[in-house]
This record gives sequence, structure tokens and C-alpha cells, in this order.
Amino acid sequence: MKRTTITMLLAAGLAAMCATGCFNPFRPLVGTAAAVSEPPPEPTSATRVLLLLRWCWVNRQIAEYEELFTDDFQFAFSGVEAVDNLPIPRWEEIDIARRLFVDGSAAEPRAKRIDLDFSSTLRALPDQRPGKTSPWHKQVNTGVVLRAELADDIWLVQGDVTFYLTRGDSAQIPKVLKDRGFTQDSRRWYIERWEDKTSTGEGGASLIQHLLDRARAESAGAAPRARLAAGRSSPLAAAPSAQAPGTEILVSWGGLKSQFR
Repeated sequence: MKRTTITMLLAAGLAAMCATGCFNPFRPLVGTAAAVSEPPPEPTSATRVLLLLRWCWVNRQIAEYEELFTDDFQFAFSGVEAVDNLPIPRWEEIDIARRLFVDGSAAEPRAKRIDLDFSSTLRALPDQRPGKTSPWHKQVNTGVVLRAELADDIWLVQGDVTFYLTRGDSAQIPKVLKDRGFTQDSRRWYIERWEDKTSTGEGGASLIQHLLDRARAESAGAAPRARLAAGRSSPLAAAPSAQAPGTEILVSWGGLKSQFR
């Protein structure tokens, strides 16, 4: 058979496949959900560990997320949210992510989709905290835009964050990772501290007002559903949304996490 004939047959076969819905072998389907085909970035530098953080959020992958943080990791709430919310330690950060990515919580199913982008170039600077010395300790100040599609609404996070990163030969490695064979490896980086500054622009307040407006508008006897807004100490009762799905709510990153605490 001539080469041109073979080429024509292959083209016809591909056209037939696309007529019934194309299958992309580089993004295979598992059940009804798309499988992750893009490999996770290797956390070999202070900036690449943040690329891995983004990959985990976008692909909702908990296994790699468990490997991101030092044993003494803390997520620090910003502004007024910090008054009623102690910093989140490593174990709770992972529990929150597991509910957000995989299991859902009592108040909210798992996210349908998450988009996350850094709005500025990631640049590693010397850690400015006392006692933290370069090149073992770095910090990255960046802007973020995060869009999480939840059950009823789309939660939008915008603003600045600061990450403090530690090289593996100076990091406190969690025991659970040591048991998996992780060592004080200078070629791997970890997140030691995450300071949220995304509440600038009344992120938490706008969420609270949105839920209050919803509760007032839905007084037709629907069973209320408890939700957490800007922090653990802010429970609100809101009925299932009667609005069109996809309402965008501006909220801080800490506020989003609090919904899944």
C-alpha cells in the first residue's frame, strides 16, 4: 500500500473519531472526570515549590500537597481575620485542603473547579525575618488571583501574599515525610510560612454581606445551612441559593479556607 494511501486512511480514521467526540490521549478521562496529565513541578527552588503549590490547587491533588510544608508551617490570617483566627498549622492546612479538593465538608461539597494564577513574576528574595539567613531561607511576595467554583457560588480571591520558603537541609521535616524517605536534602524546598494579605478590599466583609442578603431573600421555609464566612468565629445561616448559579463572591484566601475547617 502506498504511503499516500496510508496517510489518507489515518486521516479518515481521525475524522471519524472526532465526529463522535475526540479522545485526547494526553488528557485521558477517568470515569466522568479528566485525569491529570501534566506532571507536578519539582520543588527544586524557592519559586518552583510555589509552582507545585499552584499545581496542587488547580488539579486538586492532596498527595503532593502533603509534601509541601515544613513541620513548623503556619498559615497566618490577614487583617481583622487574624483577631479571631489563630494561624493554621501544617496538619490542619492539609485537612482543609483534603476537604476542599476531595471530600467536602459538612457545610460545602468539594470544589468543582479551581483556577489559580500568580499575578506577578515569582522572585525569591532573602528572608527578612530575624535569624533567617540566605541562601537557606527565602521569601516571595506576589499577587494572586484564585477562582474556586463551589456548590452555589464562585469564590474569588485577589490580593497579595507572602511566602517564606526553606531549603531542605535547613527545614524541619515532618515525621510522616521522614517515614516516606524524605531527608535533609538541599535540592528540595518547603513552605514554612504563608501570610495572607488578600482581605484588602473588604474581601471577608463582602462575603458576609452577600450571605446575609441571601438569607433575607430566602425566607420561604427552606432549611438553613450553616456556613463559615471570614473565619471560624463567624457562623452564618444561609438557605440554598435561589439565585442563578455562578454568583461571584470576593473573599480572602483565609475566608475560603475557613469554609472547609
